[in-house]
Amino acid sequence: MATRLRFLWALAVVVLCSSSGRELHSKEQIFEATERASDLYNTGEVYVSMLKSSGNTMVVSFVFKPESRNYWHYHPDAEQTLLVLDGEGFYQEQGGAKRVIKKGDVRVSAPNVSHWNGALPNKSLVCITITEQALENHVVQLRAVTHEEYHFKDYTL
Repeated sequence: MATRLRFLWALAVVVLCSSSGRELHSKEQIFEATERASDLYNTGEVYVSMLKSSGNTMVVSFVFKPESRNYWHYHPDAEQTLLVLDGEGFYQEQGGAKRVIKKGDVRVSAPNVSHWNGALPNKSLVCITITEQALENHVVQLRAVTHEEYHFKDYTL
């Protein structure tokens, strides 16, 4: 637990010291996201790079281009922490309000809680996820976020 807290603290320092607020391009990012993510579980342009996938945690860097997002999904018996490095986007848990997330925000998804996240219609979102790995099935993909869910104007900051 202490090692994980030190790791999260170090990442938080990196987040707070990263870009100057302008949209980052791949070569300017601290952690690149170079592979195009599968269209099977994402809407729009999403890029990803695996930073760590051994031991009991997985760390992944993401870039969501404007209006892109992942599908509703959950992590069986595993918590996920999302760290926003740059840009702005949406985050929503099943049954909860859609929230705007921005640079410096941290969202923790409890095990087995369905959620999604993605970029705003006019901005990119750069983030890192830290996921405790379950023994089986790191993630369960559910369904695409509908146009109505994504574009619904009622959200909280």
